[in-house]
Amino acid sequence: MKQNPKANSLLKKIINVITFVDLPIRKKFVLFSFGALFWLVIISAIGLLTMFDMSAKSRQMVVKIWPQEKTANIAIRKLRGANISMHNIIIFNNEKGVTANYRRAKGTLDDSIAYLNTMLKGGQVIDYNRATGQLSAPYSMSRVEDEDKRKSIEEAILKIKDIAKLMEEITGARLNSIKNGTAGSAIPGTGTLGDKVTEYDLLTRDAVTLLNDYAIAVGKEWQKFSVTMKLWFNIAIMAIGLTFVLAALLSIVFGILISRSLEKPIRAIIGQIKSLSTGEVDLSKKLAVASKDELGVLSNEFNKLMDTIGHVTSFKKVIEEDESIEDIYLRLGKIFKDDLKLDNSVIYEVSNSKNTMRVAYPSEAEGTELYCKRDIQLDCDLCRAKRTGHPVSSIDYPDICKYYSEAAEETHVCVPVIIGGNVGGVVQFVCERPESCQVTDLENKIGRARQYIIEAQPVLEAKRLMRTLKDSAFRDAMTGLYNRRFLEESFENLIAGVLRRGTTLGLMMCDLDFFKQTNDQYGHDVGDMVLKETSNVIRKSVRSSDLVIRYGGEEFLVLLIDTKPEDSIAVAEKIRDSIEKSKVKITGGFVQKTISIGISEFPIDTQNFWEAVKYADVALYKAKERGRNKVLRFAMDMWVGEKY
Repeated sequence: MKQNPKANSLLKKIINVITFVDLPIRKKFVLFSFGALFWLVIISAIGLLTMFDMSAKSRQMVVKIWPQEKTANIAIRKLRGANISMHNIIIFNNEKGVTANYRRAKGTLDDSIAYLNTMLKGGQVIDYNRATGQLSAPYSMSRVEDEDKRKSIEEAILKIKDIAKLMEEITGARLNSIKNGTAGSAIPGTGTLGDKVTEYDLLTRDAVTLLNDYAIAVGKEWQKFSVTMKLWFNIAIMAIGLTFVLAALLSIVFGILISRSLEKPIRAIIGQIKSLSTGEVDLSKKLAVASKDELGVLSNEFNKLMDTIGHVTSFKKVIEEDESIEDIYLRLGKIFKDDLKLDNSVIYEVSNSKNTMRVAYPSEAEGTELYCKRDIQLDCDLCRAKRTGHPVSSIDYPDICKYYSEAAEETHVCVPVIIGGNVGGVVQFVCERPESCQVTDLENKIGRARQYIIEAQPVLEAKRLMRTLKDSAFRDAMTGLYNRRFLEESFENLIAGVLRRGTTLGLMMCDLDFFKQTNDQYGHDVGDMVLKETSNVIRKSVRSSDLVIRYGGEEFLVLLIDTKPEDSIAVAEKIRDSIEKSKVKITGGFVQKTISIGISEFPIDTQNFWEAVKYADVALYKAKERGRNKVLRFAMDMWVGEKY
């Protein structure tokens, strides 16, 4: 078959165009760059459009749903607070205590109605804590449009109004009984007053149930929205993935075409190198494996870079699965020491809220002075790296940091750890032997160390945030003690361990005597100082394994874990004596308080944990009745009511 020269020539030209043979190298890479840029724009556009759409819809839901759920939960908390005050009305045997609890409960119920009315009408909500006088950050909400939800809110408002009326009746009856000298007979569960209290509790339960159901319904809306957003997110991921695969395939094709266009000249260069060799040295193998020219150095450095990137990437995956921040600090320290041969490294963790920093690695050095003066641990702004957010190096400026306490000839470099846009820690590297510290080698090692620090930063931020959220949920903000929520969440595990070990759990209910007088006479600031000092004294008087809980107001619950029967009395006397001797300095003098303590023991007194708490509370009030500043062990003759 006769071939057509013109057809062959045309086919060759087409192949040359497709394989970039006729194009200059610069044009090859420019074309390749434009292609990569095109697909990058496509992928970015899909991602950005999805992100903006999800962000707008999420913002809409947050503005609508979150305030409703939060307001409903605030109203529930207020109702429970009012319920506590209502029971205090029954417990108190003086007009002043009854009146104070009535006012507190009435104000709390009024707040609940006001918040629920805001849900119906829309507006701004400012949560006011009547016990502490603390105002929460205000937030706005739109009116509830759904008719079923509005009916639930209106029904809750009616029940709260009924609760308020019933509380007024109970308070009036209680005050009359006190005036008539029959206060001691006004006990829940007996007579007409007990029936009223039971009715009050039922109404409160119904109102709380209504609001709980409302909050759950609102939460389901959020869950439904989350499912929809997840679906759209998955679709976007699939679109990005498909686009990426297509772009990758095209990139591979064009890469192969470009490599083929460069293959011939490269082979020619290799051929020339071979022709110049003596035959004793195989330069082609050196170029491929360990040559010293630019190509060999480039290959080796690239392989090292990939090894480093791979190790850093695997390091991040490992620390993401670590249990605590301390594990991450330990892992970082081991990499600095074992892999990078930076033998002397210190990791400081910064607490911006307290303006302090602590030695997180090595952990055994916490609280001690290492290479820097301990002043920086007490005031972290004294640390230059923390204050500026920039690395601090003595390589160029030996005296750059005046708080470095070691010899001037030592080399030290401090690298800030950026967490959430702020300096959350500082890593210090010290070379104690100047003769062994080659500047270039040290800088290279620290450069590699910074890669690990950068990878660790987002993981540290996430774990510190989780730790902060957990602490804020289970600790009292003012005293730092555990709160009642912590007790409610953990008491089952606690008593299970006590029963399993066959030991005793001592419960001490502690209440400052005449604390209200302190607030009235000196103000709430002094009252807060007294509470903080009291919490410190109690904490120091028990073992580290024991639990101290701020139970409410000036009341503290101490749980003595695995103690011997009757040992709780000795510990309680120690606390009582320490509180009596403690002095809180104020302007112009000091304040001294006393404390009353009621004790019960689980499971000796009862097999029910909350009943044991109530027994300790009963013993506390008996101690108050017998003159205060006393420790009193619960006895069954103190319990005159029905079963808890």
